[in-house]
Amino acid sequence: MEILFELEYEEKMPIGDSADEDFSLFIKSAKTRLADDFNDEMLSSAYWFCVNNHKDVLRKSGKPYYSHPLKVALLLINIFPICDNETIAASLMHDTIEDVEDVSYSKVKDSFGKVVADIVDGVTKISFENSSKSIGKAYTYKKIFTALAKDIRIILVKLADRLHNMRTLHYLKEHKQKEIALETLNFYTPIAHKLGLSRIKQELENLSFYFLDKQTYVAIRNALTDKRKEFLKYIQLFTDLIQQSLNEQFIDHTLSIVHKHEYEIYKIMQDGKSLSDIDNFYSIVIIINSNNITECYTAHGILAKAFTTINLLDYISNPKIDWNRSLNSELYGPDGKRVEIIIRTQEMEKVAEEGFFSVYTFEKGNARGLDLSDEDITNWEEWVEDIIKSRGEEAIQMIWNSVKVNLFDSAITVFTKDGISLVLPDEASILDYAFSLSEQDGISCIAGKVNGVTHDIGHKLKEGDQVEIITSPNSQPKPDWNRFVVTNKALLGLYKFFKENPGLDITNQRDSNIDDFKIRITGEDKEKMLQRITEAIGKNNMLHIQLDTTGTLFSGLITLKMQERKKLDLLFLELFKIEGMRSVENLKPDNI
Repeated sequence: MEILFELEYEEKMPIGDSADEDFSLFIKSAKTRLADDFNDEMLSSAYWFCVNNHKDVLRKSGKPYYSHPLKVALLLINIFPICDNETIAASLMHDTIEDVEDVSYSKVKDSFGKVVADIVDGVTKISFENSSKSIGKAYTYKKIFTALAKDIRIILVKLADRLHNMRTLHYLKEHKQKEIALETLNFYTPIAHKLGLSRIKQELENLSFYFLDKQTYVAIRNALTDKRKEFLKYIQLFTDLIQQSLNEQFIDHTLSIVHKHEYEIYKIMQDGKSLSDIDNFYSIVIIINSNNITECYTAHGILAKAFTTINLLDYISNPKIDWNRSLNSELYGPDGKRVEIIIRTQEMEKVAEEGFFSVYTFEKGNARGLDLSDEDITNWEEWVEDIIKSRGEEAIQMIWNSVKVNLFDSAITVFTKDGISLVLPDEASILDYAFSLSEQDGISCIAGKVNGVTHDIGHKLKEGDQVEIITSPNSQPKPDWNRFVVTNKALLGLYKFFKENPGLDITNQRDSNIDDFKIRITGEDKEKMLQRITEAIGKNNMLHIQLDTTGTLFSGLITLKMQERKKLDLLFLELFKIEGMRSVENLKPDNI
């Protein structure tokens, strides 16, 4: 079986000629999808509420306006992995509060209940008569992101709404096409990716790419068509050999050929490859007809013996951020061409198709799409308000960057010293890592060890790094720490600290108590340890030192003279760089 991706257009689903005929189609589709859960009264009422309130209004296509919310509802019913009566009803009314003067939140709530009204309100764009368009969009991004964190059904309606708008984008002027396509690529596709909605993500990417750069899109599309003809016989030969190898070892499986979509090829080209250099236009997906994970590894071992394996990425042990689990490898085929192989169990295939929603049902309550607490959400909303007020036109980019990071569009996996894995966004620092452990770890972090080497808090982490933080109970954040972090956990932790400590600027602040203070150090009693400690502190800063040794360990009290806390933190960092140093503690007078 070969799976291809095509651009979708509105004409493929003719709707809008007869409200009565469209009603019959809608009810039939909803009843089929929802089965015993189907609420005839709610959905029938929502449909006619939509038709009557958008009466005499046309879309740019010339179709009655109700055809748009109806198609949004049908998209939810037909291609989204999960939906319920409330979500479908809200999708039919998603533009009423925004566009219809006589419709308010209260009116929707009175007629359809609070859940439906909250979803409709969550999807409604925010506009301010006395503010710029970008400020309004900043508030709308805030609203959508909060919805992702609180109730994911709002995002489902928003994604279906955006998908239909992208399918009808050709009716708008070119500058508007590009503006909407860019926003879709930057904002909505990462959301679909985060939720594991691969089909939705791929279509949004392709449509966005098409409207942003039609010439390149068409060139890649034509190249794919030519390559498909060229590779089809080759791929068939290759798959026959794979099937034979697996069948000989009694591995029950199903095999399909997935054609990479245009935007995926474009991203490969952005890494410096030309179209002619790209071999792997196809991926071969092998579904093990069981949920026995061991058989995935067995299948890979069989193929590795039969063909030359280039690499192996184990997303079963280390799942992707979009919920996908699989074994991904590249093999050299009979003619030396590279082909990507993806091996999954049936359960993994379900997750690949449905993402987040393969493990969620509405009966479990409102779904959260992000790992943020209610307090985190409240702090983030307050931060957004402050950013909009203080940064004005710059706010939208800052808010977007915050949203994009939280969606982990590009992620790395790092490990604690005990081997526990943590997923962080690309460009995350030691300080981001510390805040991911706890707020207190972030506040008190002064440095970190990455793969055994000491680095400052701003050091950027890489895939596979093993990280250990170094903390000081008397350390306090500095205002410039904001430039070291990208995660919301860290951003909000710092925001909360400075909010509770207004006017604090430790960078330029002197502390009269630092003239004479003590630190306690412990470590391994290595050769030249005292010399290294003295060099790290500086003789001019050291008033007194007392060291005691017990076996292979030492402990000591050092009296120092310094003027700036910043220098004290730098001193801690230098001491931790000494091989064998285990702890450094700043002692308050009552600790001595």
